[in-house]
Amino acid sequence: MRALIAGLAVLFVAAPMAVARAQETTPAALTGKMQPFSYLLGNPWNCTTNVPAMGNMPAHTDQGSGTFQVAPGNVVHGHVATPMFMGDFYYGYDARSNMYWQTSADNLAGHAFMTSSDGRTYTGTTAMGPMSAQDTVTYARTGDNKITVHDVMSAAGQQSVTDSVCTR
Repeated sequence: MRALIAGLAVLFVAAPMAVARAQETTPAALTGKMQPFSYLLGNPWNCTTNVPAMGNMPAHTDQGSGTFQVAPGNVVHGHVATPMFMGDFYYGYDARSNMYWQTSADNLAGHAFMTSSDGRTYTGTTAMGPMSAQDTVTYARTGDNKITVHDVMSAAGQQSVTDSVCTR
């Protein structure tokens, strides 16, 4: 019991210092090839997503919010939350390969890694548990306060299309 209490005491004392150090090293703005993504930062986005039928879940419309912030390494961190879905996304640029990249994980056991030559259309593999699919996601900024996301997953000869519109 003493070890548990001592461990909790260390956690409560060390955690605020670690958070303070992380905040000190997190850059305030995106630079270079990531600078065009700066429009995502700031106020939350309100999103509506048309979700296709999957497994035993019928097609439905989901509404929620998306927030974006600068992460260490000149990377964008996005967090999306709806009543049925929560996911975290990271977007970056690799100078060696001259490619943008995206990685993600969510509460439905989904995870993905994709690359893009233009920072708009990403292709790669997404998986949900043991099942994997080819994925193409296209992001479009259609106005100062509007973005669209078109996601096409292909597996076993079938396609699943998800469309989102986000505004603020």
